[in-house]
Amino acid sequence: MKIILLQDVAKIGRRHEVVEVPNGFAANQLIPKRMAEPATTANLKRVEKMHADKVVSAEASSESFKTAIETIKATQITITVEANDQGHLFKAVSAGEVSVAAQAVGAVVTEDMIEFSAPVKEVGDHEVTLKQADQHATITISVAAKA
Repeated sequence: MKIILLQDVAKIGRRHEVVEVPNGFAANQLIPKRMAEPATTANLKRVEKMHADKVVSAEASSESFKTAIETIKATQITITVEANDQGHLFKAVSAGEVSVAAQAVGAVVTEDMIEFSAPVKEVGDHEVTLKQADQHATITISVAAKA
């Protein structure tokens, strides 16, 4: 019996895949537990549309990421935080602060895209990695002490 998996099933397949399984296994295990649904033409069309939408969304997201990186590299991101006289910060710079500073210069960057190689706890320039799906970019942020 052909079925569409609604979730990952060990040794069978991944979510939204169309697979062939024994009739009894589908009727007694997968379909009653809502792990799969029959591969009817309507269900197959729905899954194909979902895959097409996912591809379009991924392409749009990729373009948005590239645009954000270009915007950030064209301008300097500066984050102003409280620091002591030696230039040490009272708390590390967070991904949220970097996201807000990036959005202030017109780049759409979310907190989950931002990755620090080490905590930013000193005034100065620091490299931050932005990741989205299979794309990576390194940007430089400037941390300044409040006057």
